[in-house]
This record gives sequence, structure tokens and C-alpha cells, in this order.
Amino acid sequence: MGYRLIDHTADLGVRVTAQDMPSLFREAGLALARIMGATSREKQESIEASVEGIDHVDMLVRWLQELLYLIEVKHVRIAGIEVRELSQAKLTALVSCRLEDTPLKREIKAVTYHNLDIRPVEGGFEASIIFDT
Repeated sequence: MGYRLIDHTADLGVRVTAQDMPSLFREAGLALARIMGATSREKQESIEASVEGIDHVDMLVRWLQELLYLIEVKHVRIAGIEVRELSQAKLTALVSCRLEDTPLKREIKAVTYHNLDIRPVEGGFEASIIFDT
């Protein structure tokens, strides 16, 4: 389904939609990578990423923070994401990527909890996420 940018004062918002919860987490991660210019067409390796949280909303923030860390610190450029496990309190995913120290097109300082929600919509789920830029 995908994502679209939403207006938000001084920060950057994104609304992500997907047919199911694992796809929502995958699409949110891919949206973050695309917005930052941290994508790759080539897969060099795969990294297993895992986060835990108190619920899906908390896990979504933690998941995107983990990807932000991989992008900025480990210089991961994401080719694909496969969500392998998603429960109420744990997410495990395989991130197909290439390691390269290329400049990013947009800096994101943090993933926020501000106005974050996940809600059912016709055909699946939708999440609104605000990034601190």
C-alpha cells in the first residue's frame, strides 16, 4: 500500500498504510529509508533486527529507532525488509541491505511518540508517525 507525507509544524509526518500488521511495520521501515535516501537496489548482506515493546505502538517507535541507528551509525542502505515474527510485544525482521557510507538526503533526529497511533482502516491498518527533523 505505501506511505504519504503529512503536514506537521517543524517536523516531518508520514502516514503509512498496509493490509496487515507485519506489512505495516515493513512499509514504515521502507518509508523511513526512502525519506532519508537510505535505500539500495543491491543486497550485499542481511541483518537480523529485533525489538521489544509494550504494544504495537511502542514497538513501531522502537523498530524505526533501530532502523535509524542502523542507517546512521552502521551505514546500512536498505534493499528490503522481511518481518519474520510479530507478536504483541516482539518484532524480529530480516533487513536486506548494502553497507555504504553514502550521504543521506534528509536527516531525521528521532522517531517520536507524538500523535502516534495505529488504527484499522478499510483494507488493513494505518499508522501516523512524526519524525523529529
